[in-house]
Amino acid sequence: MTTQLNNQLIGITSGRNFRELGGYKTLSGKKIKMHKLLRTGNLADLSPFDKQFLTDYGVKYDVDFRSKEEVDRQPDRVPDGVEYIYDPVFSEDLTNSSKSLNDLNKQAHDDADFGFNHMHYAYEDMIESDSAQNAYRKFFDVLLKNDVDGESVIFHCTAGKDRTGFGALLALSALGVPFSTIKKDYLLTNITTKDFVESMIEHARQNGRNENVLQSIRDIQSVRPEYIDHAVKVLNDEYGSINNYLRDVMKLLSADLIELRNIYLED
Repeated sequence: MTTQLNNQLIGITSGRNFRELGGYKTLSGKKIKMHKLLRTGNLADLSPFDKQFLTDYGVKYDVDFRSKEEVDRQPDRVPDGVEYIYDPVFSEDLTNSSKSLNDLNKQAHDDADFGFNHMHYAYEDMIESDSAQNAYRKFFDVLLKNDVDGESVIFHCTAGKDRTGFGALLALSALGVPFSTIKKDYLLTNITTKDFVESMIEHARQNGRNENVLQSIRDIQSVRPEYIDHAVKVLNDEYGSINNYLRDVMKLLSADLIELRNIYLED
């Protein structure tokens, strides 16, 4: 089974930001196996064709980082044979990626920096809150369980960019992928969701939203290098390094890291 990659995208037509993490190289010269690790947006809109596509692709675990409210509003359409794992990073969607236009209009109407500043706060919470730390540790438990070649873990939030992006930062760091590659993967969201974001901004403009609100939509619905750089700065300042965070907060033992690399990497 082969899959043509376009900016790591797989062939899902009724969802956004479905991306393969296979093929990325580590500092040791190994690379992540294909059909093992997928980062995506939510699975609420999957067509029967796309559900079957994921089953055929080898997906076995669906890790959902969304809040209960998000899940209740748009439950995943879980493909056959896939184990669904509810694993909320926050008790509510602090990234605001699922916020309604009316709510955002109230908060950002007089503040063009609302979205940008709020995203920094959300990333800090992903690193430091008990709920987020517990969720990402549970994510690693699933990754360690996924030890059959050709079987994949999907992990996602609503848009597949922030909670998912931080999950990818942790997982790829644990596998030894350099930060330069992790950052490039993170920023791919701006390519894969460009049409969606532009459509959302145009809809808001036609509904009379001012430039402050449009800028906040842009900042919330996109990813920016400043967001992931801020996350790394917090990790370095508060915990010493990403590796320290993986060891001291995620409680990953040396044996866990070796096992993860055995499961996900190849020469």
